[in-house]
Amino acid sequence: MATSKKIPKNIAKHSHNGHKTTRKHCNPGIYTVPRGHVSIAVPTFWTLRQTNDDLEIEAPSETTAVIVTAFKQDKTTGPLDARDFLKRFMQTAPSNGRGKVEKGTRQKASANFRDPEGDHWRVMFLSNGKTLLLATCNTSAPLVSREARTGAEVLESLKLKSEVRTRS
Repeated sequence: MATSKKIPKNIAKHSHNGHKTTRKHCNPGIYTVPRGHVSIAVPTFWTLRQTNDDLEIEAPSETTAVIVTAFKQDKTTGPLDARDFLKRFMQTAPSNGRGKVEKGTRQKASANFRDPEGDHWRVMFLSNGKTLLLATCNTSAPLVSREARTGAEVLESLKLKSEVRTRS
């Protein structure tokens, strides 16, 4: 007796220009900070909080969160290098075993690790030389879960413009 497996179809629709588009599992909005140089995706039903120090985007279940903190270059330091800050961060991070550090550049560096409580962390530093963003995604959900994958997508959606325009 032969059995057949159902193959899931991609959910696709035709856009207004006639090209076929595939929908993702979340339709995020984009939050841009008032100065306009930082933006990040915010999935539907996730909570966005902005304080004086950081941005926090949290899943409805509260098991996954993305936190972004900005640092400015001061007169005593040279251009901010993402690789240097990631290296220092990983030396002090409370991790179980060794973290996986990905090859980085001065503009972007990232790593993954697991903390002693079993939470999964993804850390990313973005720099344009004058501003450095520390972005973390931590989750207690399995990495293959929809929520953990969405948290990783939010982290990867983070953008830092190379020039900041000031209003006169």
